[in-house]
Parts: sequence; C-alpha cells; structure tokens
Amino acid sequence: MPKPIPKSGTQDRLLPLAIGAAFLTLAVGFAAVWFYLQYTQKREAETRYLTLPSIAISRDGHSIRAGLAVRTTGNDADWAAGNKRALEQVMARTLMEADPVRVRTPGGIAELQQAFRQAGNAFLRTDKVREVLVTDLLVSEGDM
Repeated sequence: MPKPIPKSGTQDRLLPLAIGAAFLTLAVGFAAVWFYLQYTQKREAETRYLTLPSIAISRDGHSIRAGLAVRTTGNDADWAAGNKRALEQVMARTLMEADPVRVRTPGGIAELQQAFRQAGNAFLRTDKVREVLVTDLLVSEGDM
C-alpha cells in the first residue's frame, strides 16, 4: 500500500516565517539593550559643570568674592541643578571659614577647591560633587 503524500500547505510556510520573526525579535531586543548600555556609559563619562552665582563674604577686615563651577558626571547633572541652592549655601559657609591669607598662597586656591568639594559632599551626604573650580577670586582688605 502506498504511503499518503502530505499536503504542502500553509503549515509548511508558517514555520520558517515564525522562526524568522523570532530571530528578528531577538535581534531587535539585543540591539536595543546594546544601544541603551552604550548610552548610559557615554552619559556616565560626560563631564558637566554647574555655574554658581558669585559668592561674596566679609569678615575680620577681609572680603572675598568667588565665582564657582561644580563639576559632576552627566548622570548627576540634574541632581546638581536641583540642589543648586543648597550648594550655594554650603559654598558660602566654606568661603566664610576660609583663611584670606592662606588663600593667597601658591597652594591656597587648590586647598580652597578641595575644601569646597569636601564640604559639598559632606553636607549633602553624597559623592556626586567631583570637583569645585574657582573661576574668579577676589581677596581684598576691608569690606566690599
């Protein structure tokens, strides 16, 4: 008795189509994950600066005015912008505590920048402030 010949129909055509759709879905999924990971790595590597308004203080017959820029990573830029007012207050307090004579020494500005960074991170309980740059500095005798 001869064996029946299977009918070639839509079931035979659907299998390769289903396999192709599954591979395409996997490829798109892997590509989306890869692009997302590349984006997050790029954003983490970015450097952003938040410019604070000039801060001026007067104490003990000295006046100090400083322009500051806070360096963060790209991921932390929104955090820094949201905490701008708190950063201003911390920097003003740190500037008030600074020794005007010490600031004028060759390593004084670097020490002041380090003090700004440490105070910002300590007060806000974070490590997101990578660096605080003094962009302008005026130290004078007498009040402003």
